[in-house]
Amino acid sequence: MQTLTYVIGKDRRALVSDVQDFRIDFKGSEFNWVQARQYENAMRQVFVNVKNEDGTPFDLTGSNIWFEGVLPDKTHKILDAKHAVLLDPVAGQFRFDLPAQAFAVSGSYVQAFFRIVKDGNSITTLEFSLEVLADKVISGLIPRDYITPFEDLYDQLQKVLEGSDGKLQDKLNEWDSKFKKTLSDLETIGHDTQTWLDVAKDRLKLLEDKIKQDGLFTKDEADILIRNINESLSDYVKQFDDTKGRIESRFNDLATDPITHKLKYHSVSVSISPRMNFSDKVLDRLKNIGASITLCNMVNINSKTDSNPQLESDRITDAITRIQSKGLKIDMLKPHIGLNWSDSFYRGEYVPDSNIDFFNNWKQILLKCAEICKQKDIPILCIGCEQVQNTQAKFSDKWLDIISEIRQNYPKLLLTYAMAGQEHSKWRDREWMGQLDFIGMNVYPSYVSKEDSGDNISVEEVVEGFYYDHTGTAFGKRMREINRYFNKPIFITEVGVMPQRDGLVTLIGKYTGQTPQNFHVPALAMEAAFAGWMKDLDFVIGFAWWHVREPFEFFDENSSTMSEAEQVFKKYVIEGRI
Repeated sequence: MQTLTYVIGKDRRALVSDVQDFRIDFKGSEFNWVQARQYENAMRQVFVNVKNEDGTPFDLTGSNIWFEGVLPDKTHKILDAKHAVLLDPVAGQFRFDLPAQAFAVSGSYVQAFFRIVKDGNSITTLEFSLEVLADKVISGLIPRDYITPFEDLYDQLQKVLEGSDGKLQDKLNEWDSKFKKTLSDLETIGHDTQTWLDVAKDRLKLLEDKIKQDGLFTKDEADILIRNINESLSDYVKQFDDTKGRIESRFNDLATDPITHKLKYHSVSVSISPRMNFSDKVLDRLKNIGASITLCNMVNINSKTDSNPQLESDRITDAITRIQSKGLKIDMLKPHIGLNWSDSFYRGEYVPDSNIDFFNNWKQILLKCAEICKQKDIPILCIGCEQVQNTQAKFSDKWLDIISEIRQNYPKLLLTYAMAGQEHSKWRDREWMGQLDFIGMNVYPSYVSKEDSGDNISVEEVVEGFYYDHTGTAFGKRMREINRYFNKPIFITEVGVMPQRDGLVTLIGKYTGQTPQNFHVPALAMEAAFAGWMKDLDFVIGFAWWHVREPFEFFDENSSTMSEAEQVFKKYVIEGRI
C-alpha cells in the first residue's frame, strides 16, 4: 500500500491569468505518486495522511472523501465517493480503495486528487501522480466514466424496476428524492453545470407527472427513462471539464490529434569552434530528412577556473549564413563552455575563480548571442549547458538578473537552459529555471542491458528503458515531475546514442570507436523516441538530436545511401507524424 501526505494550507497551487492551470508541488513528500498495473481488478489501496499547516493532524471526523481523476486517454473521468475508509479520522488518516475502472487505460493520469467534503465545505488536496502500467498480455476493462453517485442511483433504479409489481408511485418517489439530493450535493461542491441541470430537471418533471397520474410503468417506458438519464449524464460529463477548468494545454501552438503528439521543434545539433566545423554534405543530408538545426557555438576557457570565457561571434554569424543559405531553419543557438575549444570538457567541473566576474562576462556573451538570434531570426536562446556548479540555488539572483536583462532587450526571444543529469536529478534546487520559457533537459539513458545484434532488441524494450533505465533512473517519470513542478514545456536539448553495438547499453564516455558504425542502434533509439515517449509525453515541445559528429553521428556523410537512422528521422518528421 502506497502512502500520500498532504498539508492543508501549506501545499500551494499557482494560477495563471486566464485559465485554471496549476503547478503541482511535491515538496512535502517524496511519495506523492501511485503506480499500478492495467486491469487490476483486485484494486489498489492508497494510505493518505492529511495534516494542518502546523503539522497537526487534519480532523476528518464527519468527512466524505472523493477521488477525482481524468484517465490517461484524456476523455474518461473517475468521480468516486464510495471507496474511502476512514481509518483514524482524528489523526487525519484514511485509506482509499481505487476502483478497477480507474485502471482501464495505461499511461499517466491527466489529473488525480482527493476532495474532502465536511460540514458543507469542500477542500481539495494537490494532485498526485497516478500512473497505470500497460498489460499487453490480457485485455480487460473498456474505458468509461465512473461516477459513483450516479452508479449507485442506477443500481437503485434497476432494483425498483425489476422488483415492481405494477404501481411504482412510492418506490419512484423515494428514488426521485435520492436523485434530487444527489444533484443538490453536486451543486454544493461545484460539480454541476446549468445546462445539465436544466435537462435533468426536465426529465424529472416527466417522472413526476407520471407518478401523479398513478399510471403503470411499462418495460418500454423504463428503458426510455434509463436511456434519457444516461444521455443527461453523458452531457454532464462533457460539460465537466469546461465548467471546472480542467487542465488546459499551455502549448497553444502545438497541433495535437488522437494519434500523435506533434512537436514544434525537430532539430539536430551541429557544433562550431576553431576545432569543429561542418560540411555542405552534412547540411544537404539534414535538409533531406526535414531536420532543423540547434547550433552549438563553443565559448572558450583556458582552464577549469577561468572566469573570462571568450566568444567568437564572427564564426557564429558565418556558420548561420551557410546554414540559412541552404534553406535550413535554425531553432536554437546554444553556447557551450569548452576547455581549449573542446566540447569533450565536462562543464560540471567548471568552477570559476570569481563568480562575480564570470556572471558579468557570461551576461555579456548571452546578450551578444541574443542580438545574433534577433538579427538571424533564431527563436530560441539556450542560456547555458550542463554548468552544474554555476546553477545552484545560491546563484539564483545572477541567473534572474541575466534573464531579466535579456527579456527587457529581446522580449520575443524564447529562453531555455540545458540541464545535465546532475541538475535535473535535483531540479528543486534550481527554482530560477521557472522563469524560462522551456525547461531544457539533456537526456542520455542506458536503455537496455544487452547489446544489439540485428533484431536482438525491440522498439518496445527501448521505450520501456527510457521510462525505467536499467541502471535505475526513471527518466520518463522525472520529466513528468519536472514539467509539473515548473509548469513549463520540456525541450529535450540533447538526446542521442553512439552508433555501436552497445550504444543502447553504455552511458556517455564509453566510446570504443567501433568501425563500421552500426546505424541500426540510433535508428532504434529514434524509433522508440518518436513512436513512444515523444508521443506519449505531451508536454515535450521539441528536441535536439545529438549529433552530426562522432562519436554520436547517425549517418556517414560520405555515403551515397541513407542510413537506417536517417530513414526513421525522415519518416516521422517529413510525414508529419511528430
